[in-house]
Amino acid sequence: MTITLPEPVPTEAGHHTAHAPELLELARRLGSQGAPLRNAESLRFTGRARKVSVSMPEQLTEAVQQRVGRGAFSQYVTEAVARQLELDLLGELAALLEEEHGPVDEALLAEAEAAWPDAQ
Repeated sequence: MTITLPEPVPTEAGHHTAHAPELLELARRLGSQGAPLRNAESLRFTGRARKVSVSMPEQLTEAVQQRVGRGAFSQYVTEAVARQLELDLLGELAALLEEEHGPVDEALLAEAEAAWPDAQ
């Protein structure tokens, strides 16, 4: 299975959008916790918004408000959740690939680390 994601698109705030169509396809392939996603279309990151209530630590909300102001709070949180979903899906993909093909060869990991010494 080969999945190629295009470069992220910067938003006005300098953040990057998630790759909604690619993530939806990946979500469909991987499922959630081994169960197929029945309504992956609901994961779209654009279009109509739904107001939800989320409880967050007060210090965290204050830090976000100081960084982006009240008007951009929802956009900031939405982008953070989208990035987390992308990371979750990539983690699931990595686990699936390791299950199907075994662990990555140590020599290849060393080669990649040498090519990108600043990456973590």
